[in-house]
Amino acid sequence: MEKENISIIAIIVNFFLSVFKIGIGIISKSSAVIAEGVHSGMDIVTSIISFTGIKAAKKPVDKEHPYGHYKMEVVAGLIIAIVLLGTSLWIIYQAITSFFTIKELFITPLTLIVMAVSAVINEIMARVKIKYGKKYESMALIADGQHSRIDVLASISVFIGLFLTRYWLHLDSVIALLIGLYVLYGSVSLGKKTTDSLLDVSAGDDVENKIKNVVKKENIKLESLKTQKLGSAVFAELKINLDPKLHVDQASSTTKKLEEKIQQEVNAVKYVVIQIESHKIKEESYKGLFGRGFGWRGRMGGSSLGPEGECFCLNCGSTVAHQRGIPCFKVKCPKCGSFMTRRGIK
Repeated sequence: MEKENISIIAIIVNFFLSVFKIGIGIISKSSAVIAEGVHSGMDIVTSIISFTGIKAAKKPVDKEHPYGHYKMEVVAGLIIAIVLLGTSLWIIYQAITSFFTIKELFITPLTLIVMAVSAVINEIMARVKIKYGKKYESMALIADGQHSRIDVLASISVFIGLFLTRYWLHLDSVIALLIGLYVLYGSVSLGKKTTDSLLDVSAGDDVENKIKNVVKKENIKLESLKTQKLGSAVFAELKINLDPKLHVDQASSTTKKLEEKIQQEVNAVKYVVIQIESHKIKEESYKGLFGRGFGWRGRMGGSSLGPEGECFCLNCGSTVAHQRGIPCFKVKCPKCGSFMTRRGIK
């Protein structure tokens, strides 16, 4: 199931839940039920924001955005957190105001049924959103799923509270206040996660350990690993050591194979930079939409291949004899004009 489809289903489900809750809350004069109805109404807004962020994040790379639009999902998640913050403050205000208002609740079997059904439906939606959010590394979908999970706990609290209001009338307002405080906590927690992602935090131990395992399987020595999470995408930068006796082309082929293995086995990794410390070669690979990718190779400096050998053009494949004292990276290819790299005699 596509991420966009999940968001569309969530919008429809939350619309009906919101209408039923608010209607039953008005009939029963329950602040807690009305608060839940408004909260479900805000779910419609957050699901629309989630849908918009997911669509925007899928835009292809362009000149102004060479690393893609992946952060749009994170921005959507941050907006959802802000919406939740505003909702929580409104619920808290209404709960406090209601506490000092004398009223009589009309709890009907329909009221209880609506809250029970709401809890079940929200739990199903929360699991679906979080499951596919983790599968696609979608911050917007995970945020929307956490919002639905908050609805589940809130609905259960209201359901229990409706039974107990006969013993203390103000309990309804207290439960509404607790719901508001819980939503406030969830919004702050979610805001921190999205902010961290916008500040380019690392991809985390789970992703980094997967990358390390791939390198280990290829029997390559890993000098260092840095990762950066940009929305649903992960950028990885590796420094590796290979046998210095390997030919430049052999080293490059080994590196290219490693890039492909990492992107195949760690789906979240979209962009890989690998620097071969022993050969001073830098390989870069970007995986775009639908798994299509491209790569390029560059030289990071000279090479200790001895006084002999030749200068090799990575662009057109031409070669010229290496001249002692003149690094190949300062020599221009006589055919295409590109700077050349060093390789030893085969």
